[in-house]
Amino acid sequence: MIELQYFGSIYSYLKFINQTNVYFSAYESYFRALHLNRMQLMGANGPLPLSVPLEGGRDQKVKWKDVKINYAEPWQRIHWRGIHDNYRKAPWFEDYAPELEQLFLKKEKYLLDLNLKSMGYCLQRLKLKVDILAYTEGEAMKLNSHRPGKSEPVPAENFPVYQQVFSERHGFVANLGILDLLFCEGPLATDYLRRIKIS
Repeated sequence: MIELQYFGSIYSYLKFINQTNVYFSAYESYFRALHLNRMQLMGANGPLPLSVPLEGGRDQKVKWKDVKINYAEPWQRIHWRGIHDNYRKAPWFEDYAPELEQLFLKKEKYLLDLNLKSMGYCLQRLKLKVDILAYTEGEAMKLNSHRPGKSEPVPAENFPVYQQVFSERHGFVANLGILDLLFCEGPLATDYLRRIKIS
């Protein structure tokens, strides 16, 4: 079972390696600690957090499937400008940018749909053929009563170093958003995922 993150962390994509199907539940209660509307990239001044604004704020009490995106601010333009300005000199940016920019031009009503599209984009670039399947409400209810605890985070030293933008200023930062890995490593990104030491 996966969390559908907005251009999730490199660590979150380890769950797709050697899988043909993964599942998510749209019926869990949304809470901000899941970071489902946030990604982290690298900027000139250090790690750059980007968040999708939500209707009802971050503390709303709704099911994950019902979380709506707020378009009162031009967040898509802000996110795309942040990505473009910080990664335009990355080795693989020009290869991946045109289709990615199109994703930022579409207005999804629900965060769930945006995250599915962002994940689909990344899986395609990683050449990972994985079906993302949704549990029914009944299946989700059963799962919630048998859900294992959170796994321990992977230590930063378990992530192999790769050449990042602005690394001459900030050194290597482990486990940024998956877009950082794609722009910097391109077709080698999937091999990189396989080299991460999980334990």
